[in-house]
This record gives sequence, structure tokens and C-alpha cells, in this order.
Amino acid sequence: MKKILAFSGSSSSKSINQKLVHAAVAHLDPEAVTVIDIRDYPLPIHSVDIEAQGMPENAVRLRALFSEHDGFLISCPENNSSITAILKNLLDWMSRFEGKIFQQKPVLWMSAAPGKNGGKTNLKHLAELTPWWGGELAATFSLPHFHDSFDVDTGALREVDHRAELAAAVKALEAAVSK
Repeated sequence: MKKILAFSGSSSSKSINQKLVHAAVAHLDPEAVTVIDIRDYPLPIHSVDIEAQGMPENAVRLRALFSEHDGFLISCPENNSSITAILKNLLDWMSRFEGKIFQQKPVLWMSAAPGKNGGKTNLKHLAELTPWWGGELAATFSLPHFHDSFDVDTGALREVDHRAELAAAVKALEAAVSK
């Protein structure tokens, strides 16, 4: 069975992007997905000096997870129109292992935001970098106006159009992983 690794690029314990991850994985077979919280894998800020002392244990653990899975579902908040520091640092560490970060595997990038843009600027940036990082872009999904668009009690998207777009994005990832 093909496996998907799912997580958000957020350092917040109340991450709306982690909530979006859970809504997205509801479209997948629970046996086919591993959901993690990257806060459980703290990493020092990447430095060649630290790397020279040996790879941090959590970097090794994360690389093993990246290697064990066939695709990635990642929801990243937009910080100043770009990637969050915690996700950038994680990717920097993953880049220090042999092979590209995503190891030629499919990636679904998502973003949830309280504003009307829904993290689209960040998603564009991530989509452009995905091939450089050794990933195959399967799809992107943006959820604007999170607090109006997401029902925290049910963990589901409120609007039919958003639900359909999310389902289509997850289906595109599944199809890419199944190739």
C-alpha cells in the first residue's frame, strides 16, 4: 500500500494549517496516511557547524519518514508572503541528506489563512520550488477566510466549493502516488 506523509509547516499549537491537514486526510484511507506534527521533531537552525558534529537525531528521524512514504501532503501558513521559518529549516536539514528532499515523489501543497488570499502567494512560491527540491507537484489548495470557511466543531470545510476543491486536490495526490 502506498503511504502519504501529512503535516503542516506551522509552529503553532493552534495551527489552522494543521486543522486543514486533518480535514484533507479525512479523504484518504487512514491506513495510507501518517500525520505528524513537526513540533514533535525540534531541530536547531541549520548550520554547517552543527552538521559537522553529526546530523541531529530528529533530522535523521524525519528523513526516515520522508523515505518511507510515497507522497507528501503539506499545509504551510504564509509568513510575509513566504514559507514559515520552521518548515524552511526542516527542508534545509532534509536537503543535507543524499538525494533531493522529496526524492522524486508527489507533493500536495496547501495553505489556510484568515485573510482573503488564503496563502496563495506562498503556494505559488512552494509550487515553483517543488521540482528543485525533487518533488512532483500533484496539486495546490488554498483556503481563504479560515475562520468563516472551517467548522472547528466538525473539522470540515463549510462551503461546498471548498470541499470539492480539497477533495480534487487530495485525489490528484492519490493519483500521482499510485503511478
